[in-house]
Amino acid sequence: MPLKIRVKPEGKIFAGGAVLKNVGNRPADLLILSDSPVLREGYMMNTERRDESDASNVYFLLQVIYLFKGKGQPLDHLVIETIKNFSKLYPPFASEVDQIIAHLEAGEPFKALKVGHKLLADQEKVAPPDLAAPASLSEAQSLESKIATI
Repeated sequence: MPLKIRVKPEGKIFAGGAVLKNVGNRPADLLILSDSPVLREGYMMNTERRDESDASNVYFLLQVIYLFKGKGQPLDHLVIETIKNFSKLYPPFASEVDQIIAHLEAGEPFKALKVGHKLLADQEKVAPPDLAAPASLSEAQSLESKIATI
């Protein structure tokens, strides 16, 4: 189904593997005719921002799954385990994590990304986990090494 999207002046979107920028001084209407992942600028996160917080790390992983059609791919299980570990560190977000996992398992990565976007904004309101508690840092480093080998 075609997707009509309006891009603000100087605004960017990610569509089908390319980042597009409206270089005009007026909004541009685009019609995406293929079944490609599309992200507005407000939903895009680059690699420099992914380590800003635990939630940004989760969001970046969800973005990768969405953009690269991750359903059923080898990393999906690792991403779900990482998200579950996030929930252990931040119990107030258990409901959002459950929603994200349900969307991923249902093959709805954009819906998972939307919940992740809300989680990203909400994490600032919650105190970080106790550093004395067992953290999932080694698991996150393990995930990064597995991603690097693929």
